[in-house]
Amino acid sequence: MTKPTVRCLTVDLRMYQHSGIGRYLRNLFPQLLPLLEADRIRILSRRELLGETAWLQDGRVELVEEPARVYSVAEQILRLKGVYRQTSVLWVPHYNVPLYYGGPTVVTIHDVAPLAMPEILGNSLKRAYAKLLIARAVKQAAAILCVSEFTARELRERLSVPAEKITVTYPGLDMGWPKMAIPHVEANGVPYVLCVGNVKPNKNLGFLLRTFAGIRESVPYRLVLAGKMRGFGTEDLAVIRQAEEMGDRVRFTEEISDDELISLYAGASALCLPSLYEGFGLPLLEAMQLGCPVLCSTAGSLPEIAGDAALYFDPRSEAELAKRLLQVEDSAAMDELRRAGRVRVEQFSFARCAEQTARVLNRTMAEGCRPE
Repeated sequence: MTKPTVRCLTVDLRMYQHSGIGRYLRNLFPQLLPLLEADRIRILSRRELLGETAWLQDGRVELVEEPARVYSVAEQILRLKGVYRQTSVLWVPHYNVPLYYGGPTVVTIHDVAPLAMPEILGNSLKRAYAKLLIARAVKQAAAILCVSEFTARELRERLSVPAEKITVTYPGLDMGWPKMAIPHVEANGVPYVLCVGNVKPNKNLGFLLRTFAGIRESVPYRLVLAGKMRGFGTEDLAVIRQAEEMGDRVRFTEEISDDELISLYAGASALCLPSLYEGFGLPLLEAMQLGCPVLCSTAGSLPEIAGDAALYFDPRSEAELAKRLLQVEDSAAMDELRRAGRVRVEQFSFARCAEQTARVLNRTMAEGCRPE
């Protein structure tokens, strides 16, 4: 007599406390879990990363304490440790799918920046490894989740991934992200334009600083750059020098809390996002929710996410960006962006993302479940 099949979903949550992908997981997984048609849900992570989150009380959840770091050799030998035993489907929320895992997988691809802009990775070994992981992940996956149509198109065009393998599941805003907040005020009361992004090549901060330097005598505001300046192995020291040369017209915040970031959005005259490459562009939604007007580049997924709620510029044209930065002084134009942004942000939700993700995972489990 054939034993009943058991649907066991294994989920890699080792990036639960990371900034970008961690934010995606922390908001998605609590809403996704009740929708999963799994008998067992094995979580690869560490208790210290997950904390006392309520969803750990779900009777189907089994936490597997796993210290292997992301991108490490150790994560490539988890199969040998029996971690994936009796797994119906493995869901990995990033491209670091184990190279030697042969079972059904679902992978979330946020972007393929290591292919489009390999300079964001510090050395040739990291670039080669990322290229190998991405190519292998999308080839072996039974299904692929993408956070934008732009990323889906990148997979189709760069890696010839069949369209039927891909589902676009737009993320949303953090649960509890406010619509109003106490605005930040700079120490001397000067207005400011905010840029959210770490000092990495794809964030294009040197371009923003060069353009601002050319118009700074024509505008009253300063630039406030919210993000980490160092620690990526790719930090651009020229960008840091550019900022320092403009004295108090430019301020780096370094890494800040969400509460501090929320206050910065609420007080900013505008958000400027000059990126050369983005798979999604969460700061757009964060700003719109708080009534902060948006200026952003036409690169990557940004127009797809911002829609009609932004003023756009070519991320390689200082003339176009200068025009947009000068428009910050046009109060009517900024008011219109605030209105359009509050409408646009309503189109993105983690509840909808959870429903779409659950459909893909449940379908793949039904096709890949194994006997107990």
